[in-house]
Amino acid sequence: MSMIGCVGSLGKNILLLSNLFFVLAGVVLIGLGVAIELPVLWVSDLFDNSQIIQLAPVVSIVAGCVVFTISFFGCCGVIKESQCMLVTYAFFMILLAVLKVTLSTLIITKHDDFIDGLSRLLTESFVDDPLDFQNIERIFVCCGPLGPISYLNVTLPDSCCLRPACTILNAHKGCNEVIENFFYGIGLATVIIAVIVAAFEFLAAVTSCCVANYIRIQGRQIFF
Repeated sequence: MSMIGCVGSLGKNILLLSNLFFVLAGVVLIGLGVAIELPVLWVSDLFDNSQIIQLAPVVSIVAGCVVFTISFFGCCGVIKESQCMLVTYAFFMILLAVLKVTLSTLIITKHDDFIDGLSRLLTESFVDDPLDFQNIERIFVCCGPLGPISYLNVTLPDSCCLRPACTILNAHKGCNEVIENFFYGIGLATVIIAVIVAAFEFLAAVTSCCVANYIRIQGRQIFF
């Protein structure tokens, strides 16, 4: 087998393995979107004015579906040895890589503003509707914006503890800290996955172009 043939066969195998990785990454992104969407739906009244929180899970789910679909498209291109499909696949891979890097940059640069806005929303919700805030306490297993001290001398609600007879001694942590840690973990996981996937997407795009070129050369050899 010639050097070009070896490179072409290796490129095909790399693309197939890469697309398997992308399929799994797409499923993970969809899972992250669902993980964010569920608690947001449970406390939707709190996040009515926060478009970032409402759109984040949708974007993650859509991105996961797009990655999954394009990966399937790439597999078909490799199996059918379609030069057109491989070049199209490479274009979309580069586009997705750029979008993921952009998304990761926005998450990192807007993190502090997001946390400040989240703390403000929690405090406002606690002051405006304490009964509705108790639903947040049950969902996220927390107590008041800053902990039991938020209730001052008022008796703590049962939502602040695992068991009745709720006191400062057995109350949960403050909701600000708990919910911020929750979204920080989700954001960190999203950035890490997005950067890793973007690197693989760029590699897949280069490999796809190489395989497309190999198919083109192979076609010429058969023709002549």
